[in-house]
Amino acid sequence: MISPITVRASGVAALFAISILLFGADDRAAGTSDLPAKLAEIVTAGCKTHAMKGVVVAIVTPSGVAAIAAEGIRCEGSSERILTTDRMHLGSCTKAFTALLAATLVADGALRWDSTIREVFESPTAKSTARAAQIEIPITIDAAWKAVTIEELLRHRSGAAKDAPTEAWALACACRASPDVCRAQFVQSLLAQPPTHAHGKLAYSNQGYAIAGRLCEVATGTPYETLLATRVLTPLGITQFGFGVPRKAVAQSPAGHAATGEARDVDNPQAIAPAGTLHMPLAEWAKFIAFELGGPVPPALQSAAGELARTHSAPNLPEREAMGWFVLDRPWGGRVLTHSGSNTVWYCTAWLAPERGFAVIAATNQGGDAMARACDDLCAKSIQLCASELHPPKPKVTAP
Repeated sequence: MISPITVRASGVAALFAISILLFGADDRAAGTSDLPAKLAEIVTAGCKTHAMKGVVVAIVTPSGVAAIAAEGIRCEGSSERILTTDRMHLGSCTKAFTALLAATLVADGALRWDSTIREVFESPTAKSTARAAQIEIPITIDAAWKAVTIEELLRHRSGAAKDAPTEAWALACACRASPDVCRAQFVQSLLAQPPTHAHGKLAYSNQGYAIAGRLCEVATGTPYETLLATRVLTPLGITQFGFGVPRKAVAQSPAGHAATGEARDVDNPQAIAPAGTLHMPLAEWAKFIAFELGGPVPPALQSAAGELARTHSAPNLPEREAMGWFVLDRPWGGRVLTHSGSNTVWYCTAWLAPERGFAVIAATNQGGDAMARACDDLCAKSIQLCASELHPPKPKVTAP
């Protein structure tokens, strides 16, 4: 059994306390022709220094990919090189996609941010869609769950446990039905028992995102995977994606690797897809990141774009959790968004600086703390590169 997806939302806090002088977006250099070559140098050196299997790093602006580089191998024992076009597992970085999906439903009136679990599951729409899909909705919802809202689920304040109860997890891992049926069964088993934590208390939880994904399904009568594809991915122009093990979708994809080095094509159960089973090439992920940075808005996402200020907000200081992101203050980026994810055999991380107009994303095909530190190091060096290439110092002006 695979351990639940982990997150290192603030694991680079000390590393990123470096002093980098940045200037306003209007001071950005017009010429950044050396950026791809310099990023490639960073990635090549970092892959060797940290003994990584393979890694892909991209620098993103609101316009899209500014530079992307890859180094290493796809699989232990193979000489096949990892490519920038290879699918990488996003782990818990899937959560930001789920938050945007919820925003589309709020913008369209299918949900409200304060829609409660009880309200959604007991609505006439829920009952009719359940009959149509032949999926049994929770018969018993513990009283402590009923007033929890979808926003609280997305902010990790629902009371859901970090780790699923043993029986519920075993049920999810054993389920071979369609993802929405597996999710319905898993969520039903969660909601039948009282929450582990107090309602309103911050407690990071994949289970909370599984419940949020199920609420989206119940409110629309459509499986989460289909909703994400039609409402978020396709409008953003993301065409290469999937859920679960990348090599099961595209045989030439990289393999995941355990911290000890052996190749492992495994993933968390499909029931918690809204929490972290998405995979895609980094250039595709970058389309989502560009949107989150404030880039061009597709027509289908015009209304949802108006919800970004809320999904990116962090009203609960000092924890500073947003929806699908954590919010931090950094000298190099001002107010930044960050999240990381791993299913134990992959690792990825994202750092967005909307105020500065750039982001750095990195993914490696191996899990473990050493690879988390490696990605931290590559991100820090890439951010320094952004500081010099995208925001170069102004020339000194001598007083007349």
